[in-house]
Amino acid sequence: MTKVSVVLYYWILVAAALLFARTAGLADNNTAIIKILIVLTILYVGVVMISLSLGKNRAKEYGNGGNPAKSKRTGNGQGTASHKKRKK
Repeated sequence: MTKVSVVLYYWILVAAALLFARTAGLADNNTAIIKILIVLTILYVGVVMISLSLGKNRAKEYGNGGNPAKSKRTGNGQGTASHKKRKK
């Protein structure tokens, strides 16, 4: 996710949530709108932080061996040494 997409998705989320709140009758006054915006912002920042940290972890796995499944298999002792040799 780029910085532009993070900001764009945030404003799309805010617009959709406020439209839903107006339609459902939840945003009757300014304090309700401010509370909705604060909760949305906290949730969105949390989701973006988790998403970015998972993306960094995946990038590290792919950088260490190309294939994360292959590097996991060899890390716990089940690499090529456990395969049986074929008779010719």
